Amino acid sequence: METQWSLVLFTALSGAGAWLIACAGLDAFKGLTKKSIQPAVILGIVLIIVGGIASATHLSHVDRIMAVLAHPAPGIFLEALLLGIDIVVAAVFLILVRREASAAAQKVLAVLAIVMAAVFSYSCGSSYMMASQLAWNTVALPLGYLGTAMATGTALWYGVCAVRGEEAEARKFAAMETLVGAVAAVVLALAYGAVSGVMVGESAVLFWVGVIVCGGIAPLVCGAVGLKNSAAATQLAIVAVVGAFVGSVAYRVLMWTASITLMALFGVSI
Repeated sequence: METQWSLVLFTALSGAGAWLIACAGLDAFKGLTKKSIQPAVILGIVLIIVGGIASATHLSHVDRIMAVLAHPAPGIFLEALLLGIDIVVAAVFLILVRREASAAAQKVLAVLAIVMAAVFSYSCGSSYMMASQLAWNTVALPLGYLGTAMATGTALWYGVCAVRGEEAEARKFAAMETLVGAVAAVVLALAYGAVSGVMVGESAVLFWVGVIVCGGIAPLVCGAVGLKNSAAATQLAIVAVVGAFVGSVAYRVLMWTASITLMALFGVSI
């Protein structure tokens, strides 16, 4: 099955943007950063929009786009709806931060941003679940979407905090978030690998090198080192972001190769 790059980029970029906004929201509770929330939310919104544009190119014609948006049943409609809600939540959160609104109001939007990141990134994967594709018909697939998006978003937050010159405590907490995101990516990707059969065979290299090593181990190590060495935050964050994004893209490409591999076991060619 041919890899649909428009959809790969859509879920990878938009998922990362949603989790970047979620990390900025989490800071509303911690209060460690002073300069990173606004640029992080703006970058997150840009990533979500760019991802949405990439998704639109998959439909290739405006009539198809309008037809999908006019019918609430397809997965694309749900993804577009959640994308729009996430942008609205992020925009309101940004306005509250810029106007120095009450801490309670900011925390409400922060909670919504965190919830939306999980719901949106999971839904992007769940829309592919179907009985006709054995490697897709498992809850492990969308969970892997969630984990890899979380790893990329937390690594981006680490990078923003480093570039903006946040205090050591804030950089260390961002490193912790990167570590948690990387662990989620590894655990959930391994779960999908176990049920889809991509741990061995033709897809094994892409799975172990692209998804696990680049997308999970690399940001995990960077986060762990960053907890002890905040001075190297910029370099560690760059490696974490690149690795996590490569892993996120590799996981989404793996979805198509996994389908080919597993269906072939039953003598079905696609």
